[in-house]
Amino acid sequence: MEIDPKTIVWYPLYTLLIYFILSLFFDLPFWTLFLVLFLVFLYIVVIIIIELKK
Repeated sequence: MEIDPKTIVWYPLYTLLIYFILSLFFDLPFWTLFLVLFLVFLYIVVIIIIELKK
């Protein structure tokens, strides 16, 4: 599985962007921001582990 370096940056960025857009339209609790940040961090860690295993 070849991972494009841009993917590592853009997927988390789009995730945060979508979250902030949704938070404008819906009353999302503050703790959901930490959940989204954790998922983004987890995504980056998984990508790093996959790249190191190659």
